[in-house]
Amino acid sequence: MKKLIFSGLAALLIALSIWFAYATHEQHLPLLEVNNLIQIIPADSATSRTFSWQNKQGDGPVTLEYRKAGTTITTQVKPEEHSIPAFRPHEVEQTMNSAYLSGLSADSDYEYRLTTGKKASDWKIFRTTPQDLDHFKVLIFGDSQAADYSVWGNTVKAGLKQMPDASFFINMGDIVDNGQDNSQWRQWFSNAKPLLDIMPFAPVLGNHEAYSLDWKVARPDSFISLFAVPENGPAGQKRLAYSFDYGNVHFVSLNTDYQEISEWYPTLVEDETAWLDADLAAARKTGKRIIVLMHRTMWTFRSGEAYDINGEHFGPLFDKYQVNIVFLAHIHSYSRTNPRRDNHDAPQGTVYITTGRSGEKFWSGSYHKSFDEVFYNPTDMTMFLTLEVLPDHFKVSAFKVDGTPIDSAEI
Repeated sequence: MKKLIFSGLAALLIALSIWFAYATHEQHLPLLEVNNLIQIIPADSATSRTFSWQNKQGDGPVTLEYRKAGTTITTQVKPEEHSIPAFRPHEVEQTMNSAYLSGLSADSDYEYRLTTGKKASDWKIFRTTPQDLDHFKVLIFGDSQAADYSVWGNTVKAGLKQMPDASFFINMGDIVDNGQDNSQWRQWFSNAKPLLDIMPFAPVLGNHEAYSLDWKVARPDSFISLFAVPENGPAGQKRLAYSFDYGNVHFVSLNTDYQEISEWYPTLVEDETAWLDADLAAARKTGKRIIVLMHRTMWTFRSGEAYDINGEHFGPLFDKYQVNIVFLAHIHSYSRTNPRRDNHDAPQGTVYITTGRSGEKFWSGSYHKSFDEVFYNPTDMTMFLTLEVLPDHFKVSAFKVDGTPIDSAEI
């Protein structure tokens, strides 16, 4: 018996010494800092997570390691690298690193850090969602494009103040004014930091991400490199369109840049329509509610009543699969339609919500559709939306940046 007790004590002492050495080694690693550390929304927030960052010059390769909270057993993930092109002569090509964590346990706390082996960031915590989560909150921002991104930054702060417990945030496209202007991307990241520090991001591709510095159409290479969205979209459209599950809601982010990038993707709309049909069918089979995100709207640009190419291809699928809400952007105004089906009012149809602007650019010519239940053009100040997902309905609210309510509806 004495030998057994001694053996157990010895094993415990060895384990404690290993833990102490490990913990002491962690404490003495110099602090590692990186640029633009963000979480990108993964395909399934219950079992996966995606982190992206840019290494600082001279630090060498950086890996991500994670562990279940309260444990010391870590898993290392070597990141994928994507080049951010240099579009101006004085710029140098940058690299965005993305680490994909999968096979996680649902409804669990994890810790992660970045390390070179000689330096390490502090441990930070993230939590996976329950599989069938039916109550959560989301912040939604319309076009943030600007010359002065501090305007976007003020909208970020206002949104966070209104909904500090949001699970993630969405930017509805035209994130920047020019997709090849790397200085604008840096300003966007800097002003989005209060959100990026604490929650995942779901980006939507806008048409301004597909312009060159001389304002010609261009492939949105910076968007593709910066945002490691789920690569589950249409064949040949890597990181341009994608879908993800958050709790019992299925979200789809569509690519509406056919006018800008058809030179590189000649069958863009046809391929995306076929993919969307299959994606929505699969979501309905699992009983998920469905929300669609798309930058351009569903109707002709200036008259605003007849379907455009988006409405013609996607509208019948929204009807077929009874999509609950479609969030839109592009025209910098806010509107909420009556429920719609086959481009007519219908009690059990889809509600279309145009999300206004979160950056400084406004458009006084934005149109009020005859089937809008609510319309507001935010020419005076920026705005944002909150989405609360509840077990049996959605609550969508719109606010001016100063907190003044614009609209609220249960759907």
